[in-house]
Amino acid sequence: MSRLVRAVWSAHPQETRFFLIIAAWAGALGLIYWVGTAEAAGTLLLAGLALASGAMTAWLVAGRPRRRPPSPAEVASTSQPEKDERRPGAPDTSGGGTAGVDRPFLDEEGRIPDATLAPFAVGLGFALMALGPVFGLAPVTLGVVALAWGAASWFGAARDELGALDGADRSTPSRVERDADR
Repeated sequence: MSRLVRAVWSAHPQETRFFLIIAAWAGALGLIYWVGTAEAAGTLLLAGLALASGAMTAWLVAGRPRRRPPSPAEVASTSQPEKDERRPGAPDTSGGGTAGVDRPFLDEEGRIPDATLAPFAVGLGFALMALGPVFGLAPVTLGVVALAWGAASWFGAARDELGALDGADRSTPSRVERDADR
């Protein structure tokens, strides 16, 4: 890999590189698919995936400040495992292998939502209701039930999160306020 490619590649977070890889893959596969089959629908779907992933890449590149590549001293200091406070002598296993990489989709503030099946139920509800013209009223009925339960559960969880944030101590400055003070 050339120095320029390495510099550009390391200047952006992992999420940006992921969407760039997906865009390139879908574009190349769409071209191969068109040459091999000359079928318009599949080619348009692959081109749409390439365009959507490319748009997401462009948004991430334009909307996020680039980080500088780590210096050799920083790389050397992060390659040494840190000690685990709970077990002396044990290496630190937290962090998931990101090594301090900028994460634009990671929001460390606020409350983390509980795991729920509500988004799945909403999607299932819409999918079952879309089957109504083909299979009749039975899937529509099941879809309405799944959609209603999922929406009620999802909105209830959102209401609970908002209530927890409103009840939180507002005397603690936010991350934006802390960064502005620096």
